[in-house]
Amino acid sequence: MIGAGLAGPLMATYLAQHGYSVAIYESRPDMRKVDLSAGRSINLALSIRGINALKEVGVFDRIEPITIPMKGRMIHGLDGNSYLQPYGQKEDEVIYSVSRAQLNMDLINHAQETGKVDVHFEYTLVSADLQTNELEFGNKKVFFDKVIGCDGSSSELRRAIIDKSKANYEKRPLGHGYKELTIPPSGSGDFQMETNALHIWPRGEYMLIALPNMDQSFTCTLFFPMTGLTSFATVQEEGEIIRLFQNQFPDAYDLMPTLVKD
Repeated sequence: MIGAGLAGPLMATYLAQHGYSVAIYESRPDMRKVDLSAGRSINLALSIRGINALKEVGVFDRIEPITIPMKGRMIHGLDGNSYLQPYGQKEDEVIYSVSRAQLNMDLINHAQETGKVDVHFEYTLVSADLQTNELEFGNKKVFFDKVIGCDGSSSELRRAIIDKSKANYEKRPLGHGYKELTIPPSGSGDFQMETNALHIWPRGEYMLIALPNMDQSFTCTLFFPMTGLTSFATVQEEGEIIRLFQNQFPDAYDLMPTLVKD
């Protein structure tokens, strides 16, 4: 298995529960042993499909206590007003906010606890020979019976498959990047916005979203063009950042004391 993100450990657990022994190779360090405070803190919105997968491998009971139900999208307008778009008609028709990093660590732990999954960190796949069943990780070579690629959009394994087959693929960058921001708890330690909602500030070519965290903060993500009149290329100085948020996200701006620093 190439990749120990979310898909790799989940698939490895499925296989282990069917009697297979699995080795996962991951290019990053073991995230359970490094400081994650300066890394990606993106939250996930976990739907019923994802929950069913977690239940099938028996890990959802470990995940559920760190999730927050979101009953709908809270749409924030330019005038600072907001309204809720429910996800369903029933109380249980919700999605869940969960820390991507914590979910990832729990999936790795659960996979290893099967006793049939070994995870090797800081192994970057350099090449894959599908004729000899050989994987090269820098100075180390590994032979495999079956290999599954869970190594993302820049998959080296996919490249090897394409090179040795009639298959093809097209990779088209979206032209957007993202920036992680924070809405902290209030002075009394409470959420500063509706807790059980996925907050969205839709603004045409870009948008801001916010998902609730267990510590009463919100993890915000600004999805923004990389180039153009209003983009990461043009909005860089402190004054430009402040003006953007005051004009486009006024209610969020009032709740983000560390905006410029973030």
